[in-house]
Amino acid sequence: MSAAPIAEHPYRYTVLAELHARPIEMIAPGVRVRRLVLAVPDRSGGLRKALDEFAAFAERSGHDIGSDHTTRQYRFETATRSVTWEFHTEFITITWHGALNDAENWPDDIGLGAVGGAELVGAMRVDVLDEAELPERALSSFTYTSLCLVAVEYGNAQLATDFVPDQDKFIRFEFAAGALSPLRRAITLRRILEAETYRGMALLALPLARATSPELRAVETELTEVLTDLSSVESTDAVQERLKRLHDLSVRSGQISEKLSYRFAASYAYGAILKRRLEKLRETTLGPGSSLASFVGNRVEPALATCEAMDKRLAVLLEKLERAVELLNVRISLDMQIQNKAVLDTIAETARSQFRLQHTVEGLSTIAITYYLIGILGYALAGPLEATGWSKTLVISILSPIALVAVFFGLRAIRRGFERRDKR
Repeated sequence: MSAAPIAEHPYRYTVLAELHARPIEMIAPGVRVRRLVLAVPDRSGGLRKALDEFAAFAERSGHDIGSDHTTRQYRFETATRSVTWEFHTEFITITWHGALNDAENWPDDIGLGAVGGAELVGAMRVDVLDEAELPERALSSFTYTSLCLVAVEYGNAQLATDFVPDQDKFIRFEFAAGALSPLRRAITLRRILEAETYRGMALLALPLARATSPELRAVETELTEVLTDLSSVESTDAVQERLKRLHDLSVRSGQISEKLSYRFAASYAYGAILKRRLEKLRETTLGPGSSLASFVGNRVEPALATCEAMDKRLAVLLEKLERAVELLNVRISLDMQIQNKAVLDTIAETARSQFRLQHTVEGLSTIAITYYLIGILGYALAGPLEATGWSKTLVISILSPIALVAVFFGLRAIRRGFERRDKR
């Protein structure tokens, strides 16, 4: 009896396909390899649009790229070139190779018109020479001050560049790979291309950091002014005005963070990949030239450090804003409590005054009612007293205290009756 089948994870084949998403292309010596690095516009669906345009180009040109558009790498052949398109998260690379004497930097048969609104970040040209060492003719045209001349792959190959673009915007590399096996040659070439690709992508954050730095500095300065001024603020209106300024600063700093956060995070990731690719070249310097790791590292690492410092400044700014807002909210809450206490004290004093006034009115009312009651009794008893011979004055004197007590308790009973009814 066979066991029940185990359900497969929905991403299983996607994860497996990632292992083979960008296979290494075997390159023969004596070829010229070019690569363009194109940043996709920062808008929703930009990469999808570029992929659709590429698929349309491939269909028009008769190139079979398959129907699975989730693949990240596509290859096709033209009459004189082998072309590879790779789609990354936010950029596209177009790599092609042909004869070593291929002078066409911008051929019209590889689909350059299908890149949509993508923008050029990097362009490189690698001449793969079928020689064990770089000949003098390959080095003579490089700029001496920025020359990088190294042995790679444990000294079995040599590489040279000066990172200076030519008139067609391409940076030239000379790669003597005659002593390498086909697989090691292909792997090393890929690492060279990727190192230059990620160098350009890693440095994209630096211009943005420089352009945003004055705006960040302005927010920091205004926040310092607000915090310095808080100690002298006394009125609630002034506190509310400071709170509004802090809210505006919070919005501005949030916009800066939104602008920088993704670009900085991407650059840190590209910088880490660049460092690993350079390490994998296993280079040693030759003659007067600098090593790639040293030359590139001395430019990329300070740029990334600048971005990291700005990232920390932004984090500190957001933390200060949060604390300042909390402080002002506490201040406003205390002011409101003080105002509420003053209002409650006023209400309590008013209630006490009303209570005293009520008792005063009750006392006056008791006297007034007693006075009129005694007057009525005097008229009512005048006849009987005269008939009996009793003294009217004496009788009224005796009845007056009794009438006063009766009126007092009578009014008190009426007031308590009203109070019980109000409680219900």
